[in-house]
Amino acid sequence: MMYGVLGNYGLAIIGVTILIKVILLPLTLKQDKSMKGMKKVQPELEKIKEQYKNDPQTMNQKTMELYQKHKVNPAGGCLPLLLQMPILFALFGVLRKAAEVGGFLENNPSFLWLKLGDPDPLYILPLLNGLVAFIQQKVMGSDSNPQTKNMMYIFPVMMIFISYRMPAGLQVYWLTSSAAGLLQQYFIMKRGDEA
Repeated sequence: MMYGVLGNYGLAIIGVTILIKVILLPLTLKQDKSMKGMKKVQPELEKIKEQYKNDPQTMNQKTMELYQKHKVNPAGGCLPLLLQMPILFALFGVLRKAAEVGGFLENNPSFLWLKLGDPDPLYILPLLNGLVAFIQQKVMGSDSNPQTKNMMYIFPVMMIFISYRMPAGLQVYWLTSSAAGLLQQYFIMKRGDEA
């Protein structure tokens, strides 16, 4: 349907990705609220872990009571990611079929310098995916926590390594989704600072 409107499969992937981000925005806002709530209760959570370290059953009970008291759901941040997984797998399947001769799309459609069913021959998209992942880690403030500081450097390298052999269409989806997520995060954080 998006291809019918935009006339190019690469633009259609970008359009669908932005549409998905807009549809998932309420869940993203809920995810942000949950993450902020978890951050807020972290000191109390550490006290509970220390106080009941030898009694796991009581520790779990007190932890659940703390979550209920502050109306925090530790799994609340996962839903938008879980909803995007089927889209990612479906797009991967479509692009793999597009790369095959006689696929149900036009044979391996082009977008810019890319064949959407093949990996990026210039490795530009994997590098951009790594760069956006680094910026996301920086914006989220991972460098303030010593335990996650290394992830700020390891995660982008992993993104490059994982995506360099992916079909370019999937990389376009991933890059668009990450860039849109980065913009969303910026505006969510800005809104939180103003509140």
